[in-house]
Amino acid sequence: MTESLDAAVGQRGLDDLVGATDPGRRGVPSLPGRLNALARLVQIGSARSGSGGFDRELLEESADLLGRAGERLRLSGAHTVVTLAGGTGSGKSSVFNALAGADFSPVGVTRPTTSEPHACVWGMAGAGPLLDWLGIQRRHRYARASALGQGEENLTGLLLLDLPDHDSVTAGASHEVDRMVGLADLMIWVLDPQKYADAAVHTRYLVRLAAHSAVTTVLLNQSDRLSPEQAEDCLTDLRRLLDSEGLHEARVLLTSATAGTGIDELRKVLIETVTARRAAGERIEADVDTLVGQFEAYAGQGAAVVPERAATALTDAFAHGAGMAAAGEALQGARQLRAGEYVGWPIASLAGRLPGRNRARKGGLWNIAGQLRSLAAGTADAQPAEIDNALTALGSDVGARLPVPWSSTVYSAARSRADAIPGALGTAIVESLPTDGDVPAWWRLVRVWQWGLIAAVLAGIAWMGAIVAFGEFHVDRQMTSPLLDQLTLLPWVAAVIVAMLLLGWLTSAGCMNVVTLAADKERVRVGQSMRSRIDTVARELVLIPVEQELSEYDRFRDELKTARGHG
Repeated sequence: MTESLDAAVGQRGLDDLVGATDPGRRGVPSLPGRLNALARLVQIGSARSGSGGFDRELLEESADLLGRAGERLRLSGAHTVVTLAGGTGSGKSSVFNALAGADFSPVGVTRPTTSEPHACVWGMAGAGPLLDWLGIQRRHRYARASALGQGEENLTGLLLLDLPDHDSVTAGASHEVDRMVGLADLMIWVLDPQKYADAAVHTRYLVRLAAHSAVTTVLLNQSDRLSPEQAEDCLTDLRRLLDSEGLHEARVLLTSATAGTGIDELRKVLIETVTARRAAGERIEADVDTLVGQFEAYAGQGAAVVPERAATALTDAFAHGAGMAAAGEALQGARQLRAGEYVGWPIASLAGRLPGRNRARKGGLWNIAGQLRSLAAGTADAQPAEIDNALTALGSDVGARLPVPWSSTVYSAARSRADAIPGALGTAIVESLPTDGDVPAWWRLVRVWQWGLIAAVLAGIAWMGAIVAFGEFHVDRQMTSPLLDQLTLLPWVAAVIVAMLLLGWLTSAGCMNVVTLAADKERVRVGQSMRSRIDTVARELVLIPVEQELSEYDRFRDELKTARGHG
């Protein structure tokens, strides 16, 4: 669709519109501005067409209008294209000849005689390319060369077309009428008293062109066949009928090409139109109004944004799916476990190192970060359903406020990078984890202290053994120290041993409390880092694509406002 738009408008298309029409009132977009806005509507819609999207027929009609408008305003802005259209026997060819001042177009009463469009031009200079674009054959082109002599200077620039009968049985005649009506700057519909309410012309043309009533004139022709009262009644009824069809601005004239009635009034309408040089722009603006009105259904009721609660809920779901809380708790537990090897009571540590006692614990102790990184990556990849549910919830929440197709395109934008999310969440968890790093110096000092206490306990036990041995076997006092043969020292040595054991336990408990507080703070700090990185993943892979689509929606609404002609 984008390629067809470019081909329709072309390099010279919209660029040539600049300056081709009046710039408009201050703050109100000019016709070139409205056409440029329509072109952007087509571009936006083309990227979202297809099943459930923008109507392709509407986009194609808009692209055709852009190409047609560019060509029309590029070709002789000094000429005004006026078509005379009507049914068989309505007398449009007679009106054409009366205005032209010569029998250029064949006249028929009961059957169609105009099989090809005929053109009469007041001021032929520069009209050739425009006539070629209209597809008027050279043998059917007539120049009103004596216009100045007839006192018709104000009609210079008029290009009057007599079209085939719209109800003609001639092959291709109705198609030719449709084509020429679509290219005209001012449309004149010639109706006769017997068929002025004919559904064929009203349903097929007038009703569909209601938005073009400002560039439409309706002639009730052959008034010479009516009495004044009949003519007035028919004129009143025709006015009522046109108003009911929405053609409130259409002019209605009573004419008779044979008697000359109303021809001067019609000529005044043509002079007014040609002199103003606005018919081409007004016709194009009416075309734009018709198409822009069909874009309204895609505009909704207002601008759309991603609610803050929806963004927060998305990050919460991603954090849960990535196992953020589990990773933080595992990190805290691992820190405490490793600290226990240094600041814990060595006797408990030695018990844990006995064969068969928690070897998995012992093996993973010295590689905390590595174990957690494996856990984080595995956890993120293991939660596709939760991530999918989060994307569905966000897309549905934001899209529910939008009209079709934006509701579905926002949903698709939310899921556009779904495959990359699990891996990105795993990376976010891994990059937030601290490295193992060096063991804090105070841990090592406490370990030295604890082993010192153990050494003291062992020394005390050995001392007690020596006292018992020397005291029991009554070794010669001269051969031993007084500290080794006094059984009375045993209670004191035992008390010292108990004190050392108690001191070691108190040291372990106090240090582990400090470690627990530090590990808890680390868990919070790492959790904040994880949350921040997960929030970045949610923004880059989900929210930014959604916000870009919402930005296109807002741009569509802005361009639609300009295309409507609103400042």
